[in-house]
Amino acid sequence: MRDTKGACGLVGELMVGGETYRTLERMDGYVNMAGNNDYTNSTMYWFEKYGAYVINPWLGKDVEKTKKKNILFHPASIPTDLEGCVGVGTLNAAGLMTQSRAKFAKIWEACGGTPGKKEGQIIITLRVQGQMKSPAACTAWAG
Repeated sequence: MRDTKGACGLVGELMVGGETYRTLERMDGYVNMAGNNDYTNSTMYWFEKYGAYVINPWLGKDVEKTKKKNILFHPASIPTDLEGCVGVGTLNAAGLMTQSRAKFAKIWEACGGTPGKKEGQIIITLRVQGQMKSPAACTAWAG
């Protein structure tokens, strides 16, 4: 059963190929990407665990070796679906992330991926603009 209480998620945007997608990033002391930074050599690929395409930002060699403190952009509905990761999709009035798998498929194609192809990967650059807010600086989602 999914834990649905006690988590904070920061709502943001991901812009790809002229389209804007809503993002939801888990807060509560989890690892996050440094703001105002480019993450070159990031990868996008099909991940069977989620039944969807995902984005794996390149955070550095040590992090990649240990797989600790890593971040993944993957389908999610609520902040507790994430552990420092980022969900992408449409945020509805109830604060739930929807259409996540479909949005990742659109992003895959916008980055040059063949529709429906589940093999291989695409190398991309992620740019994070701004800094992560502290939980105290955030306001509740109002729809």
